[in-house]
Amino acid sequence: MKSVKWLAALPVIAFFSGGWLSAHAPTFVLGMPFLMVWNVSWLVLTSLVMLAIDRAEGDLDARDASGEAR
Repeated sequence: MKSVKWLAALPVIAFFSGGWLSAHAPTFVLGMPFLMVWNVSWLVLTSLVMLAIDRAEGDLDARDASGEAR
């Protein structure tokens, strides 16, 4: 397994740490509750993490489709 796949654990860790972090963060950020800002931010960042994983492993899909061995 490539090490880039470990990035997929980052959004999960961030999701579960949001509640703990909200106890120590300001109540409102940009006029919205902190937890809402945290979740929306990680919604976008999760897409970017998955895009990075896909780009890093895109070459493997091309090799598999052409029939080459790894």
